[in-house]
Amino acid sequence: MTEAIPLLARQPIFNGNMQVVAYELLCRNSELTQIGTRDGDAASSQVLLNAFTELSIEQVVGKHKAFVNFTRTLIDTPPPFSRQKLVIEVLEGQKVDAAMLHSLMQLRDQGYTIALDDFELTKETETLVAYADIIKLDVLYLSAEKLKHHIDYLKPFGITLIAEKVETYEMFERCKALGFDLFQGYFLAKPKVITGKKISENKQSVLQLLSALHDPDVPIEKIERMIARDTLLSFKLLRLVNSAAFGLSRDVESLRQAIMLLGLNKLRNWVNLLALSNLSGKPHELSIAALTRARMCELISSELNQHHRPDAFFTVGLLSTLDAFLDTPLEELLANLSLSESLNKAMLNHSGPEGMVLQLVQSHEQGEWEKIDWQALATKGLTQEKLAKIYVDSLRWVAETMNTLGLESS
Repeated sequence: MTEAIPLLARQPIFNGNMQVVAYELLCRNSELTQIGTRDGDAASSQVLLNAFTELSIEQVVGKHKAFVNFTRTLIDTPPPFSRQKLVIEVLEGQKVDAAMLHSLMQLRDQGYTIALDDFELTKETETLVAYADIIKLDVLYLSAEKLKHHIDYLKPFGITLIAEKVETYEMFERCKALGFDLFQGYFLAKPKVITGKKISENKQSVLQLLSALHDPDVPIEKIERMIARDTLLSFKLLRLVNSAAFGLSRDVESLRQAIMLLGLNKLRNWVNLLALSNLSGKPHELSIAALTRARMCELISSELNQHHRPDAFFTVGLLSTLDAFLDTPLEELLANLSLSESLNKAMLNHSGPEGMVLQLVQSHEQGEWEKIDWQALATKGLTQEKLAKIYVDSLRWVAETMNTLGLESS
Protein backbone atom coordinates (compact mmCIF):
# COMPACT_ATOMS: atom_id res chain seq x y z
CA MET A 1 0.00 0.00 0.00
CA THR A 2 1.32 3.46 -0.89
CA GLU A 3 2.17 5.61 2.11
CA ALA A 4 0.39 8.95 2.42
CA ILE A 5 2.60 11.94 1.66
CA PRO A 6 3.49 13.71 4.90
CA LEU A 7 3.32 17.46 5.30
CA LEU A 8 6.40 18.85 3.66
CA ALA A 9 7.86 22.02 2.28
CA ARG A 10 11.13 22.68 0.53
CA GLN A 11 13.66 25.39 1.25
CA PRO A 12 16.06 26.28 -1.57
CA ILE A 13 19.83 26.23 -1.17
CA PHE A 14 21.56 28.74 -3.47
CA ASN A 15 25.01 29.32 -4.84
CA GLY A 16 26.56 32.79 -4.91
CA ASN A 17 24.76 33.61 -8.18
CA MET A 18 21.35 32.90 -6.59
CA GLN A 19 20.91 29.71 -8.60
CA VAL A 20 19.26 26.79 -6.79
CA VAL A 21 21.58 23.82 -6.32
CA ALA A 22 19.45 21.78 -3.87
CA TYR A 23 16.41 21.85 -1.61
CA GLU A 24 16.14 20.90 2.04
CA LEU A 25 12.93 19.02 2.77
CA LEU A 26 11.13 20.35 5.84
CA CYS A 27 8.76 17.68 7.10
CA ARG A 28 6.22 16.84 9.78
CA ASN A 29 4.45 13.60 10.50
CA SER A 30 0.70 13.37 11.01
CA GLU A 31 1.03 14.20 14.72
CA LEU A 32 2.76 17.49 13.78
CA THR A 33 6.00 16.58 15.54
CA GLN A 34 9.04 17.59 13.58
CA ILE A 35 10.50 14.71 11.64
CA GLY A 36 14.13 13.98 12.32
CA THR A 37 14.71 15.95 15.50
CA ARG A 38 14.48 13.13 18.01
CA ASP A 39 15.36 9.43 17.97
CA GLY A 40 11.68 8.71 18.60
CA ASP A 41 10.86 10.26 15.24
CA ALA A 42 13.01 7.78 13.32
CA ALA A 43 9.97 5.74 12.32
CA SER A 44 8.32 8.87 10.94
CA SER A 45 11.47 9.67 8.99
CA GLN A 46 11.27 6.18 7.54
CA VAL A 47 7.69 6.91 6.47
CA LEU A 48 8.87 10.13 4.81
CA LEU A 49 11.59 8.42 2.83
CA ASN A 50 9.37 5.49 1.87
CA ALA A 51 6.74 7.94 0.65
CA PHE A 52 9.13 9.21 -2.02
CA THR A 53 9.78 6.91 -4.91
CA GLU A 54 12.25 8.16 -7.46
CA LEU A 55 9.33 9.55 -9.48
CA SER A 56 7.77 11.54 -6.66
CA ILE A 57 11.06 12.95 -5.37
CA GLU A 58 11.50 14.39 -8.87
CA GLN A 59 8.15 16.13 -8.47
CA VAL A 60 9.33 17.76 -5.26
CA VAL A 61 12.93 18.75 -6.05
CA GLY A 62 13.13 18.44 -9.85
CA LYS A 63 16.68 17.96 -11.10
CA HIS A 64 18.18 19.07 -7.79
CA LYS A 65 19.36 17.14 -4.74
CA ALA A 66 17.27 16.77 -1.60
CA PHE A 67 18.74 17.40 1.85
CA VAL A 68 16.95 15.10 4.31
CA ASN A 69 17.44 15.06 8.10
CA PHE A 70 18.73 11.72 9.38
CA THR A 71 18.39 10.55 12.97
CA ARG A 72 20.86 8.11 14.47
CA THR A 73 18.62 5.19 13.56
CA LEU A 74 18.54 6.18 9.91
CA ILE A 75 22.30 6.73 9.83
CA ASP A 76 22.83 3.20 11.14
CA THR A 77 20.18 1.60 8.89
CA PRO A 78 19.55 3.90 5.91
CA PRO A 79 16.53 3.20 3.69
CA PRO A 80 17.12 2.50 -0.01
CA PHE A 81 17.19 5.89 -1.67
CA SER A 82 18.85 7.45 -4.70
CA ARG A 83 22.46 8.33 -3.87
CA GLN A 84 22.39 10.85 -6.70
CA LYS A 85 19.36 12.70 -5.29
CA LEU A 86 19.92 12.45 -1.54
CA VAL A 87 22.13 14.48 0.80
CA ILE A 88 22.16 12.88 4.25
CA GLU A 89 21.90 15.67 6.80
CA VAL A 90 23.29 14.61 10.17
CA LEU A 91 21.38 16.44 12.86
CA GLU A 92 23.19 18.30 15.60
CA GLY A 93 23.16 17.08 19.19
CA GLN A 94 23.52 13.38 18.40
CA LYS A 95 26.05 11.34 20.35
CA VAL A 96 29.27 10.96 18.38
CA ASP A 97 30.87 7.57 18.96
CA ALA A 98 32.80 4.91 17.07
CA ALA A 99 29.60 3.27 15.80
CA MET A 100 28.32 6.52 14.30
CA LEU A 101 31.65 7.27 12.62
CA HIS A 102 31.71 3.74 11.18
CA SER A 103 28.18 4.19 9.78
CA LEU A 104 29.12 7.53 8.19
CA MET A 105 32.22 5.96 6.64
CA GLN A 106 30.06 3.20 5.16
CA LEU A 107 27.59 5.72 3.76
CA ARG A 108 30.38 7.70 2.10
CA ASP A 109 31.88 4.49 0.69
CA GLN A 110 28.46 3.73 -0.82
CA GLY A 111 28.48 7.11 -2.60
CA TYR A 112 26.19 9.15 -0.35
CA THR A 113 26.82 12.85 0.27
CA ILE A 114 27.09 13.71 3.97
CA ALA A 115 26.17 17.11 5.45
CA LEU A 116 26.48 18.21 9.08
CA ASP A 117 23.61 20.40 10.23
CA ASP A 118 23.97 23.33 12.68
CA PHE A 119 27.60 22.43 13.17
CA GLU A 120 29.55 23.84 16.10
CA LEU A 121 33.19 22.90 16.57
CA THR A 122 33.90 21.00 19.81
CA LYS A 123 36.26 18.19 20.76
CA GLU A 124 33.44 15.72 20.13
CA THR A 125 32.20 17.13 16.81
CA GLU A 126 35.71 17.66 15.48
CA THR A 127 35.87 13.93 14.71
CA LEU A 128 32.90 14.29 12.29
CA VAL A 129 34.70 16.70 9.97
CA ALA A 130 36.67 13.98 8.18
CA TYR A 131 33.39 12.29 7.14
CA ALA A 132 31.60 15.41 5.89
CA ASP A 133 31.25 16.71 2.34
CA ILE A 134 29.14 19.68 3.44
CA ILE A 135 28.91 21.61 6.71
CA LYS A 136 26.10 24.02 7.58
CA LEU A 137 26.75 26.91 9.97
CA ASP A 138 23.92 28.82 11.65
CA VAL A 139 24.82 32.46 10.98
CA LEU A 140 22.23 33.73 13.47
CA TYR A 141 23.51 31.56 16.31
CA LEU A 142 27.28 31.84 15.86
CA SER A 143 28.92 35.19 16.61
CA ALA A 144 30.97 36.92 13.91
CA GLU A 145 34.15 35.84 15.72
CA LYS A 146 33.01 32.21 15.94
CA LEU A 147 31.94 32.19 12.29
CA LYS A 148 35.39 33.35 11.19
CA HIS A 149 37.06 30.75 13.43
CA HIS A 150 34.88 27.96 11.98
CA ILE A 151 35.48 29.04 8.38
CA ASP A 152 39.25 29.34 8.88
CA TYR A 153 39.34 25.89 10.47
CA LEU A 154 37.10 24.12 7.92
CA LYS A 155 38.18 25.67 4.60
CA PRO A 156 41.49 23.72 4.35
CA PHE A 157 39.52 20.45 4.39
CA GLY A 158 37.90 21.31 1.05
CA ILE A 159 34.43 21.07 2.59
CA THR A 160 31.47 22.92 1.05
CA LEU A 161 30.22 25.47 3.59
CA ILE A 162 26.56 26.46 3.74
CA ALA A 163 25.39 29.58 5.57
CA GLU A 164 21.96 28.75 7.01
CA LYS A 165 19.37 31.09 8.56
CA VAL A 166 20.27 33.80 6.04
CA GLU A 167 17.35 36.18 6.57
CA THR A 168 18.21 39.24 4.45
CA TYR A 169 20.06 40.10 1.26
CA GLU A 170 22.52 42.13 3.34
CA MET A 171 23.30 39.00 5.37
CA PHE A 172 23.64 37.04 2.12
CA GLU A 173 26.28 39.49 0.88
CA ARG A 174 28.15 39.35 4.20
CA CYS A 175 28.19 35.56 4.11
CA LYS A 176 29.53 35.62 0.55
CA ALA A 177 32.33 37.92 1.70
CA LEU A 178 33.13 35.56 4.60
CA GLY A 179 33.78 32.72 2.16
CA PHE A 180 30.64 30.58 2.31
CA ASP A 181 29.94 28.50 -0.80
CA LEU A 182 26.16 28.04 -0.52
CA PHE A 183 23.32 29.88 1.21
CA GLN A 184 20.00 28.90 2.79
CA GLY A 185 17.29 30.97 4.45
CA TYR A 186 14.17 33.03 3.79
CA PHE A 187 15.95 36.06 2.31
CA LEU A 188 14.56 35.30 -1.18
CA ALA A 189 11.11 36.45 -0.07
CA LYS A 190 12.45 39.72 1.36
CA PRO A 191 13.02 42.96 -0.57
CA LYS A 192 16.53 44.31 -0.93
CA VAL A 193 17.02 47.48 1.08
CA ILE A 194 17.95 50.23 -1.38
CA THR A 195 18.44 53.48 0.48
CA GLY A 196 18.41 56.82 -1.30
CA LYS A 197 17.45 55.32 -4.68
CA LYS A 198 14.26 55.68 -6.64
CA ILE A 199 12.55 52.61 -8.02
CA SER A 200 14.32 51.65 -11.27
CA GLU A 201 12.80 52.40 -14.67
CA ASN A 202 12.00 48.79 -15.58
CA LYS A 203 10.39 48.19 -12.18
CA GLN A 204 8.40 51.42 -12.56
CA SER A 205 7.06 50.28 -15.94
CA VAL A 206 6.04 46.91 -14.45
CA LEU A 207 4.24 48.68 -11.62
CA GLN A 208 2.42 50.90 -14.13
CA LEU A 209 1.31 47.83 -16.10
CA LEU A 210 0.09 46.06 -12.95
CA SER A 211 -1.80 49.18 -11.92
CA ALA A 212 -3.51 49.39 -15.30
CA LEU A 213 -4.35 45.68 -15.31
CA HIS A 214 -6.23 45.96 -12.02
CA ASP A 215 -8.05 49.20 -12.87
CA PRO A 216 -11.68 48.21 -13.63
CA ASP A 217 -12.13 51.32 -15.80
CA VAL A 218 -9.01 50.97 -17.95
CA PRO A 219 -9.62 50.84 -21.73
CA ILE A 220 -8.55 47.55 -23.35
CA GLU A 221 -6.55 49.57 -25.91
CA LYS A 222 -4.32 50.99 -23.17
CA ILE A 223 -3.51 47.50 -21.84
CA GLU A 224 -2.73 46.34 -25.36
CA ARG A 225 -0.36 49.27 -25.96
CA MET A 226 1.44 48.72 -22.63
CA ILE A 227 1.98 45.01 -23.26
CA ALA A 228 3.03 45.65 -26.87
CA ARG A 229 5.84 47.98 -25.69
CA ASP A 230 7.55 44.96 -24.13
CA THR A 231 8.46 42.63 -27.01
CA LEU A 232 9.49 39.75 -24.75
CA LEU A 233 6.31 40.02 -22.69
CA SER A 234 4.19 40.04 -25.85
CA PHE A 235 5.97 36.98 -27.24
CA LYS A 236 5.61 34.99 -24.01
CA LEU A 237 1.95 35.92 -23.64
CA LEU A 238 1.12 34.76 -27.17
CA ARG A 239 3.13 31.58 -26.61
CA LEU A 240 1.11 30.90 -23.46
CA VAL A 241 -2.26 31.61 -25.07
CA ASN A 242 -1.46 29.20 -27.90
CA SER A 243 -0.36 26.44 -25.50
CA ALA A 244 -2.42 23.42 -24.49
CA ALA A 245 -3.16 25.15 -21.18
CA PHE A 246 -5.80 27.31 -22.88
CA GLY A 247 -7.07 24.64 -25.27
CA LEU A 248 -8.09 27.05 -28.01
CA SER A 249 -9.25 25.61 -31.34
CA ARG A 250 -7.30 28.13 -33.40
CA ASP A 251 -4.03 30.00 -33.17
CA VAL A 252 -4.02 33.49 -31.68
CA GLU A 253 -1.78 35.82 -33.67
CA SER A 254 -2.15 39.21 -31.96
CA LEU A 255 -2.50 40.75 -28.51
CA ARG A 256 -5.86 42.29 -29.46
CA GLN A 257 -7.13 38.88 -30.55
CA ALA A 258 -5.92 37.29 -27.28
CA ILE A 259 -7.59 39.94 -25.13
CA MET A 260 -10.87 39.92 -27.07
CA LEU A 261 -11.03 36.11 -27.25
CA LEU A 262 -10.16 35.33 -23.65
CA GLY A 263 -11.02 38.53 -21.82
CA LEU A 264 -8.83 40.57 -19.50
CA ASN A 265 -9.96 38.69 -16.39
CA LYS A 266 -8.55 35.42 -17.69
CA LEU A 267 -5.29 36.97 -18.88
CA ARG A 268 -4.66 39.31 -15.96
CA ASN A 269 -2.79 36.96 -13.63
CA TRP A 270 -0.66 35.58 -16.44
CA VAL A 271 0.39 39.05 -17.52
CA ASN A 272 1.13 39.81 -13.85
CA LEU A 273 3.46 36.82 -13.64
CA LEU A 274 5.15 37.39 -16.99
CA ALA A 275 5.77 41.05 -16.24
CA LEU A 276 7.32 40.25 -12.85
CA SER A 277 9.43 37.40 -14.21
CA ASN A 278 10.88 39.72 -16.86
CA LEU A 279 12.53 41.87 -14.19
CA SER A 280 16.29 41.77 -14.49
CA GLY A 281 18.37 40.85 -11.47
CA LYS A 282 15.72 38.68 -9.83
CA PRO A 283 16.47 34.96 -9.36
CA HIS A 284 14.43 32.39 -11.25
CA GLU A 285 13.44 30.76 -7.96
CA LEU A 286 11.46 33.85 -6.93
CA SER A 287 9.09 33.35 -9.88
CA ILE A 288 8.74 29.66 -8.93
CA ALA A 289 8.00 30.55 -5.28
CA ALA A 290 5.46 33.22 -6.30
CA LEU A 291 3.64 30.92 -8.71
CA THR A 292 3.65 28.06 -6.18
CA ARG A 293 2.11 30.34 -3.56
CA ALA A 294 -0.51 31.57 -6.03
CA ARG A 295 -1.45 28.07 -7.19
CA MET A 296 -1.71 26.77 -3.62
CA CYS A 297 -4.02 29.65 -2.70
CA GLU A 298 -6.19 28.87 -5.72
CA LEU A 299 -6.39 25.11 -5.03
CA ILE A 300 -7.07 25.57 -1.31
CA SER A 301 -9.89 28.03 -2.05
CA SER A 302 -11.51 25.41 -4.30
CA GLU A 303 -11.05 22.72 -1.63
CA LEU A 304 -12.69 24.95 0.97
CA ASN A 305 -15.57 25.75 -1.45
CA GLN A 306 -15.08 29.48 -1.06
CA HIS A 307 -17.81 31.49 -2.74
CA HIS A 308 -15.24 33.76 -4.32
CA ARG A 309 -13.56 33.58 -7.71
CA PRO A 310 -10.52 31.26 -7.51
CA ASP A 311 -8.54 33.79 -9.58
CA ALA A 312 -8.88 36.29 -6.70
CA PHE A 313 -7.02 33.84 -4.43
CA PHE A 314 -4.43 33.32 -7.15
CA THR A 315 -4.02 37.11 -7.42
CA VAL A 316 -3.51 37.48 -3.67
CA GLY A 317 -0.91 34.71 -3.62
CA LEU A 318 0.98 36.12 -6.58
CA LEU A 319 0.90 39.81 -5.67
CA SER A 320 1.81 39.12 -2.02
CA THR A 321 5.36 38.61 -3.38
CA LEU A 322 5.48 42.06 -5.04
CA ASP A 323 7.80 43.51 -2.40
CA ALA A 324 10.44 40.87 -3.14
CA PHE A 325 10.21 41.52 -6.89
CA LEU A 326 10.20 45.31 -6.69
CA ASP A 327 12.33 45.86 -3.55
CA THR A 328 9.71 48.18 -2.07
CA PRO A 329 7.42 47.73 0.95
CA LEU A 330 4.22 45.91 0.01
CA GLU A 331 1.97 48.56 1.56
CA GLU A 332 3.55 51.23 -0.63
CA LEU A 333 3.16 49.11 -3.78
CA LEU A 334 -0.47 48.21 -3.12
CA ALA A 335 -1.30 51.90 -2.71
CA ASN A 336 -0.46 52.26 -6.42
CA LEU A 337 -2.63 49.35 -7.58
CA SER A 338 -6.37 49.44 -8.17
CA LEU A 339 -7.11 46.33 -6.16
CA SER A 340 -10.25 45.99 -4.06
CA GLU A 341 -9.98 46.90 -0.40
CA SER A 342 -10.63 43.27 0.56
CA LEU A 343 -7.65 42.02 -1.49
CA ASN A 344 -5.38 44.73 -0.07
CA LYS A 345 -6.38 43.78 3.47
CA ALA A 346 -5.90 40.11 2.67
CA MET A 347 -2.25 40.73 1.75
CA LEU A 348 -1.45 43.27 4.45
CA ASN A 349 -3.49 41.95 7.40
CA HIS A 350 -4.43 38.38 6.41
CA SER A 351 -8.09 39.37 6.77
CA GLY A 352 -11.06 37.84 4.95
CA PRO A 353 -11.19 34.45 3.18
CA GLU A 354 -8.28 35.29 0.84
CA GLY A 355 -6.15 36.49 3.76
CA MET A 356 -6.86 33.36 5.77
CA VAL A 357 -5.76 31.15 2.88
CA LEU A 358 -2.68 33.30 2.22
CA GLN A 359 -1.63 33.01 5.88
CA LEU A 360 -2.09 29.24 5.71
CA VAL A 361 0.11 29.00 2.62
CA GLN A 362 2.81 31.25 4.09
CA SER A 363 2.92 29.14 7.27
CA HIS A 364 3.22 26.05 5.11
CA GLU A 365 6.07 27.56 3.08
CA GLN A 366 8.21 27.91 6.18
CA GLY A 367 7.25 24.57 7.69
CA GLU A 368 5.43 26.33 10.55
CA TRP A 369 2.57 23.85 10.62
CA GLU A 370 2.00 24.35 14.35
CA LYS A 371 0.67 27.83 13.50
CA ILE A 372 -2.15 26.35 11.43
CA ASP A 373 -5.58 25.82 13.01
CA TRP A 374 -6.06 22.25 11.83
CA GLN A 375 -9.30 21.73 13.73
CA ALA A 376 -10.95 24.70 12.04
CA LEU A 377 -9.72 23.52 8.63
CA ALA A 378 -10.96 19.97 9.29
CA THR A 379 -14.52 21.30 9.75
CA LYS A 380 -14.21 22.69 6.22
CA GLY A 381 -12.83 19.44 4.80
CA LEU A 382 -9.16 20.39 4.51
CA THR A 383 -7.00 17.74 6.17
CA GLN A 384 -3.21 17.54 6.49
CA GLU A 385 -3.17 14.83 3.83
CA LYS A 386 -5.12 17.04 1.39
CA LEU A 387 -2.79 19.99 2.02
CA ALA A 388 0.24 17.76 1.41
CA LYS A 389 -1.27 16.63 -1.89
CA ILE A 390 -2.13 20.21 -2.88
CA TYR A 391 1.51 21.20 -2.31
CA VAL A 392 2.96 18.41 -4.45
CA ASP A 393 0.31 19.01 -7.15
CA SER A 394 1.21 22.72 -7.11
CA LEU A 395 4.91 21.98 -7.56
CA ARG A 396 4.14 19.72 -10.51
CA TRP A 397 1.81 22.31 -12.07
CA VAL A 398 4.36 25.11 -11.59
CA ALA A 399 7.12 23.08 -13.28
CA GLU A 400 4.85 22.42 -16.28
CA THR A 401 3.65 26.03 -16.41
CA MET A 402 7.13 27.54 -16.22
CA ASN A 403 8.15 25.32 -19.11
CA THR A 404 5.10 26.41 -21.13
CA LEU A 405 5.88 30.06 -20.41
CA GLY A 406 9.46 29.65 -21.54
CA LEU A 407 10.65 30.55 -18.04
CA GLU A 408 12.52 27.34 -17.26
CA SER A 409 15.76 27.77 -15.34
CA SER A 410 18.90 28.19 -17.41
